[in-house]
Amino acid sequence: MARPSQTIATPLHWLWVSRASELTDAGETGELLVARARLAFAALVLMVPLVSVIREPAQSENWVGLAAAAISTIIGAAVLVAVRYGWRPQWLGFATSLYDVTVISLVLASFFSVGLPYMAVNSRVTFEIYFLAIATSALRYDRRVCLITGIVAALQYALIVWITAQRWPAGDAMIGMSPYGTFSAADQAGRIIVLLVATALSMTLVDRTERLRVLSTHDGLTKLYNRAYFDERFEQEVLRARRYKRPLAVVIVDLDHFKDVNDHHGHLAGDAVLRRFAELLYDSVRRTDIVARYGGEEFAIIFPETTAGGAVGKIAQLCAQVAEATIELPGANRQVRLTFSAGVAGMPGDGDLAEDLIAQADARLLNAKASGRQCVKGPEAPSD
Repeated sequence: MARPSQTIATPLHWLWVSRASELTDAGETGELLVARARLAFAALVLMVPLVSVIREPAQSENWVGLAAAAISTIIGAAVLVAVRYGWRPQWLGFATSLYDVTVISLVLASFFSVGLPYMAVNSRVTFEIYFLAIATSALRYDRRVCLITGIVAALQYALIVWITAQRWPAGDAMIGMSPYGTFSAADQAGRIIVLLVATALSMTLVDRTERLRVLSTHDGLTKLYNRAYFDERFEQEVLRARRYKRPLAVVIVDLDHFKDVNDHHGHLAGDAVLRRFAELLYDSVRRTDIVARYGGEEFAIIFPETTAGGAVGKIAQLCAQVAEATIELPGANRQVRLTFSAGVAGMPGDGDLAEDLIAQADARLLNAKASGRQCVKGPEAPSD
């Protein structure tokens, strides 16, 4: 769970830092989209060598293309089935992207075996598919995937160029008569440079998308998630908890007498209080928990793999800590103390629909406020 206010230590910090969860979710969706597109594309490509083999069965390059397209179609179907049914390890985006560019390189290299080396370096169809692979790597929403995919594509193609230059010199008479053109070092260098430029563009696209995603999912003042993202994520967590029969808790928190802070100290002071309270919330939960500004002075927390009773204990402890904390306000020697009230609901005891859980947590929050504030209300009988 990352906040955009966190600073980046070095220009290459993103190489080893994990992505925010909302980007991971988007990357998983992108992986499924790529898997579908990969299979559809492989199936369409399969038609081309199939027709060529039927028309000209004596041409060896047609059989090479048919074999490669058939294998790609089978692997594409297997990956789609695996991704569709939830098999999405963290390394999957790297593996499938590298697979995509490696298949292209293998197809080009296969022309060596049929005596068509210049077709490997002058292909006007197969080479362009590199750009599709690099472009679709951006759908993983991870610049590392884009970078590695592009570099591997450039290195693999450079190896093909080097083999061609070493084994089939440009002056070779028989090769020079090939209908697939001649070898030009400048042209090949240009192709490699274009692959690297495409990689940079793909990384830039991911970077811009990441910035827009952060802006659309985070609250500008507190840097926590906003209400829209919370609702979307809560639906997903409820579905996951229901499917795997796991506990899930949700908490709605409301600051006590927050209007008095604005009335007595001004709205800048109120903003400082909200920011500080958001930090206290964020620092008190696990990385797997989801904290959001729910609206105004209300906040909401999702506790996966946690019973309602367990969530009550955590929030009650936080309630005591916050009551003892002193919050500095803008200006000289101005401080306030803060308390909050909270309502807790959990699966399966309070229902298995997101709206039911939110309604129950909200009702218990109102009960906590009616009971004198600075308290946490959960189920009557702890679920754990």
